[in-house]
Amino acid sequence: MLTPAPGVHYAITLDGTAVLDTMAGKWLMLDASAAMVWRAAMTTGSVAGLADRIAIPAGLDPAAVRDAVHDCVASLLERGVLVDTARPPPPGTAAKVVAPVTVVAPGARPTAPLHLRLVATVALALSLALCHVPLRRRIAVVRQARRLPYVSARRLDALYTATTAAVPLWWPGRVACMEISLATVIAAALTGRRARWVLGARFRPDAAHAWAEVPGHAVGRDIGDAVDRPWTAVMRVP
Repeated sequence: MLTPAPGVHYAITLDGTAVLDTMAGKWLMLDASAAMVWRAAMTTGSVAGLADRIAIPAGLDPAAVRDAVHDCVASLLERGVLVDTARPPPPGTAAKVVAPVTVVAPGARPTAPLHLRLVATVALALSLALCHVPLRRRIAVVRQARRLPYVSARRLDALYTATTAAVPLWWPGRVACMEISLATVIAAALTGRRARWVLGARFRPDAAHAWAEVPGHAVGRDIGDAVDRPWTAVMRVP
């Protein structure tokens, strides 16, 4: 029985399949062939018969397709995103699934009221500190706010603006979508409210992104060319 490994989240779209391994803190973007294997495994727990369903209509050699499917499953098992509950993982094979990731940075610096910038500054400092710990621990921290009521959409906008404005120009490290979105969620928690931290992806070309949201409203998601190439949420926390 093929199942996702613990801590693995995924989203299947028409353009591709994005797999997030929260234990390793890594993305895996599956190409069309690997996505077919993943979809079959998630739907039925097996890839039995998949090679014939692919090869016969296309006039391909079933044995060759069967070998390719086997190699893909072996690669996913080796990478730790897939688990075969019926047997131990097979020996590693050459990885054939690539995982390119593009980080989307925030745009121009906005302005925000001083009191919100103070909250955002503290939240940003915490976010930058947390980004040095494994992703699974950051997720665990965000989940602590799950019992708080949702922040309003208007206040979420204000906190996101304040967080972006609080980014110091002198900071030598990375401050992009991951750090800004996490800081926005922390800022909401510091005011006694919660927002969801969302990790998502899109394809052609493959890219990963992070944003914050409340039901019906998001900040930091619809930026750049997101209208033409929308982001797909893979994991929402909490």
